Amino acid sequence: MELSRCSYTILGILKKRNATDKVHALTISEISSFEKVSKHNTIHKKVKEMQVKGLIEEGVKAGRAKTYFATTKALEILPVKKEGNENV
Repeated sequence: MELSRCSYTILGILKKRNATDKVHALTISEISSFEKVSKHNTIHKKVKEMQVKGLIEEGVKAGRAKTYFATTKALEILPVKKEGNENV
């Protein structure tokens, strides 16, 4: 599955912020505040693309805004961050 750098960044933000279920989901504005590189509209488009692929689902509403969270499928494709030096 081909994903852009922006898509991986969004998934990473959702994982880091524990947005992995309906209750802890984030709005597009919240994701934008952590991402800081892409425009709000770009993030919205990427979220919608990943929603079609089953990587992101809608959570409960936060006021009038929709929220989104990373699915188990998305968490499985994220690269594992290596901690420290393995040679030590």
